[in-house]
Amino acid sequence: MEPPQEFPFPFPAYEIQKRFMRELYGCLESGKLGLFESPTGTGKSLSLICSSLRWLVDHEGRRKQELTSTIAEIDSKIKSCEKPSDNWFTVQTEQIELNAKKQPLQAKLNALLEHEGEREKLKKMVESKKAARTKTTGKIKQQPTKKALESDKTEEANSDICDVEKDLILEDGLSNSESSEEEDTDEPLFKNTKIFFCSRTHSQLTQFVHELKRSPYSQDVSVVPVSSRQNYCINKNVTRLKHINLINEACLQLQRKKTTVKKEKDLKRSKVQDVEEITQRGQESNTCPYYGSRKSLQNGQLILVPYNSILHKNTRTSLGIDLKGNVLIIDEAHNLLDAIEGMHSSVITGRNLLHCYSQLSQYQKRFESLFSARSVMYLGQLSFCLKKLLTLFGATTKSHPGDEINKTITPRLYKIEEFEVLTEIDTVNVFKLLEFVKASKLIHKLQGFVEQYGNSIKINEQRIKKSGVTEFLNSIKSKDVPSQETVSVTDTPSNNEEQTSNPLMAILSFLECLKSSCADGRICVLPSTTVGQGIIKFLLLNPAAHFHDIGESVLNTYLKLVRDARSVVLAGGTMEPMSEFIDQLFLMAGATPDRIMTFSCDHVIPKENIISNVVMRGPTGVEFEFNFHNRQDIRLLDELGRALLNLCNVVPAGIVVFFPSYNYEDTVFKHLDKSGIISKISAKKRIYREPKLASQVNVILDQYAHSIKNPQSPCNGALLFSVVGGKLSEGLNFSDDLGRCVIVVGLPYPNIKSPELQEKMKYLNEHVKPDAGSSFYENSCMKAVNQCIGRSVRHINDYSTVVLLDKRYCHKVKVLPQWIQRSVTINDSFGSVVVIVLHDCSITFEYFLCQVQARCFSTLEMHHM
Repeated sequence: MEPPQEFPFPFPAYEIQKRFMRELYGCLESGKLGLFESPTGTGKSLSLICSSLRWLVDHEGRRKQELTSTIAEIDSKIKSCEKPSDNWFTVQTEQIELNAKKQPLQAKLNALLEHEGEREKLKKMVESKKAARTKTTGKIKQQPTKKALESDKTEEANSDICDVEKDLILEDGLSNSESSEEEDTDEPLFKNTKIFFCSRTHSQLTQFVHELKRSPYSQDVSVVPVSSRQNYCINKNVTRLKHINLINEACLQLQRKKTTVKKEKDLKRSKVQDVEEITQRGQESNTCPYYGSRKSLQNGQLILVPYNSILHKNTRTSLGIDLKGNVLIIDEAHNLLDAIEGMHSSVITGRNLLHCYSQLSQYQKRFESLFSARSVMYLGQLSFCLKKLLTLFGATTKSHPGDEINKTITPRLYKIEEFEVLTEIDTVNVFKLLEFVKASKLIHKLQGFVEQYGNSIKINEQRIKKSGVTEFLNSIKSKDVPSQETVSVTDTPSNNEEQTSNPLMAILSFLECLKSSCADGRICVLPSTTVGQGIIKFLLLNPAAHFHDIGESVLNTYLKLVRDARSVVLAGGTMEPMSEFIDQLFLMAGATPDRIMTFSCDHVIPKENIISNVVMRGPTGVEFEFNFHNRQDIRLLDELGRALLNLCNVVPAGIVVFFPSYNYEDTVFKHLDKSGIISKISAKKRIYREPKLASQVNVILDQYAHSIKNPQSPCNGALLFSVVGGKLSEGLNFSDDLGRCVIVVGLPYPNIKSPELQEKMKYLNEHVKPDAGSSFYENSCMKAVNQCIGRSVRHINDYSTVVLLDKRYCHKVKVLPQWIQRSVTINDSFGSVVVIVLHDCSITFEYFLCQVQARCFSTLEMHHM
C-alpha cells in the first residue's frame, strides 16, 4: 500500500517533514526495521507522532474493513447455498464449512466492536469528569474533623503494629506474582495494535506528551505512560526507601496485606497525560498510579516507556509488555548501544563485598536458629561467593577497605567461564541462588535489619600503625584493647553512603550478569591501592544479546524482538554512522538486509545559517593536532589560546568550547590562566566551566545564560568550557545567542590502551567483520563529536558556526551529519576562518574585514587586535 501524501499536522509541514512521515508510514506498513535521522529542530517528535498514529488509525480501520468484507463474502456464499438443489448433502456440508469459517471471524469482529465501544465510553466518561472537576474548581474541600484525624492515626498505628523480629525472617515460599489479584489474565479475542514509544528519560517522554497534545490525534488515541514504582508510588512509607528494588518488594508486601487501592480502574480512564499528571491524579483520588497505568496497557494504543522498561527483561516481564505484532519506536537512539551496555553491565567494589559480608554474617548470626535449612544453605552459598570474590584482591573477610593491595596483583580480563572456575563460583548454582534471593525477600529483610540494628552492625577497621615513644606509651595503656577496632556502618564516608547501606544489590546485579552467554561478556578485575577501591566489572560486549531478549533467554534477546515485533524504528537527531546500528544490532540479531531501511533528511535551516570550519593551523601557523602525544605541548597550548582569543573577539554572545576530557580541560584552563590568555578573554567574554557535579549544572547554565542576555560592558557575552560526552554535550539546547559558535578541540578518542576497549574491539572483529573493531573505535569518537555540534542550531531561524580545531578532521567529513557536511570548509590558514566567522555572525567590522581580505595583516597582527 502506498503511503498517503498528506498527513494531519498542527501547522503547515516542511517538505522534509512530509518525506519523513511518508517514509515512516511505509516502514510500519511493510513491517521493516528502520533507521531514521532527522536533525533536532526539524520537528522530529511531531513527525513521528503524526505519521505513526495516522498509520495506526488506518491499520485498525483496515483490520475492521477486512473482517467485515470477509464475513460479508461468507454470508453471500451461505445465502447462495440456501437455493434449492438436488445435491442437498454437498450443500449442507458447504454451509457447515462456511459457518465454521465465519464463526471465529465474527467473534473477532464482535470483540473489536466491543473494544471500540468501550473506548468511546471511557472517552465520554473522561470528558464528563473533566466538566465536573471544572464546576467544582474553587470550592473549599471539607476539612476532616479532629476526631476523624485521630481515628485515622489510630487505624494507621494499629495496621503498623507488627513483630519487628518476625518481619526480618526470610520467607521460604515462592515469590508472589507481580500481578495484582484483581488483574484479568484471560487472553482476549481481540488485541488492538499498539505503538510502544521509547526514550531515554522520563523528562524526554514528558516532552513527547506535550508534543502529542499539540497534534491532531490528542483526542483520538489512548496514551499510557508506563513508569516504575519509584516514579509512580504515592505511599510515603514506601518511597522513602529510595532504591527501586526495596520499593518493589515493599509494594508487593503491601499487596499481600490487602492495602492496595481498589480504584485503579478510575485512573485508567485518562487520555493524554504524562507521569507527573497521573501521579497527581492518583494522589487526589487515593489511587495507585502504578497499577492504574498497568491496567491500562491492554486497551492502550500508544504506550510511552523509558529504555529500561523495554530492554531490561525483569522490568518488561513485570509490566506485562508484549511486543508481538506491535510497533516499537525508540527515539534518541543515537546512544542505544551504550545504553544497553550500561544497563546490563555491573560494577562492584571491594568495599561492597566487605560491607555486604559484614551485614549478611551478622544478620545470619542473629536469626540463624529461626531459618530453615534451605535458607541457611543459600545464605552460606552467598557468603561463599563474597569470600571468593575478595580473594581477587588478595583480601579476606577480615580485611578492611583501607588495607593496601599487594602490588603484584595486576588488572586482568576474564571470560565468564574462566572467572567462575578461578573463583570457584562454578560450584554454586547461581540461577537457583538468585531465585532464592527473590523468593525469600532477602534484599528487603536485610535492609530492614540494617535499619533496625544499624548502630550495632560492625565492619573491620584496620588501625593505622604508628611508631615512636608516644605510640609505645599508648600501646601500654591500651594493651587489653584488641588489635582491630570496630566502626559502625553508619560512620562511613557520605559519598559511599548508598553503597554501604545497600551493597547486596550491587552484588546481586553482578551475579545476575554471570547468567549471560559466555561469548557475550567479559569480567574485568581492576585492583587499586586499597581493597575497598578495587573494582570487579562485568562488561557487556554484545548489545544485540539484550536488544532481542524480549521474553526468552539472554542469548536470544534482540532476535525475538526482530521476529515478533511488526516493526522496529530507531530514530534520532544524529544517527551517523548508521552502519554501527545495522551491523551490531539488526544483522547480529539475524535480520535480513532486505528488511532494513534507512532515512536521513537535511536540516530545515537555510544552508547559509550554519557554517562549519575545519581549522588546520592557528594564528601563528602552528599545526593543530591534539593527539595524546601533543596535548601537553606548550607551543600547541599557546596556539590554542591565541585561536580562542581571536574567535572571542569576533563572535558575539555565547561560545561553547568542547574538550576531549575533564583532565585536558583542566590542563588547558590552568595553562591559559598562567599565560594571561584567560584575563584577555575575560575582557570580551565571561568565562564558565562545566562542573563535575550534576547538581551544579543548572546553576552554571543559568549564570552563563544571564551573562549573555545581560552583558556587562566591555563584555559582549560568555564562554563556556565543556567536555565531550560530559553533562553539557547531550540533551541541552544552546539555541540562538547561547550558542553562536561551537568549538571542538581535538578528537575525543577513547583510551586505546583500555583493556575493556581492546576486548570489545577484539569481539567485534571476531563476530561482526575483520575491521569492525577499528570502525567501533572511530565511531565512538565521531558520535560524541556529532552530539556536541548538534547542540547549537535548534530551529529554522537559528544560526551558528562550528569550528573543529584539528587537522585530522579533514579525513572525517564523511562521517559528520549531512546537514553539517553541506557547509564544511577546510581552512589551512586561521585568517580565512576569521573571515568566514565574521561573515556568518554578521559582524560589521568592514574595515577590518577588507584589510584581512587584502592580506594587509598577517595572522600575528590579527592576534594583537
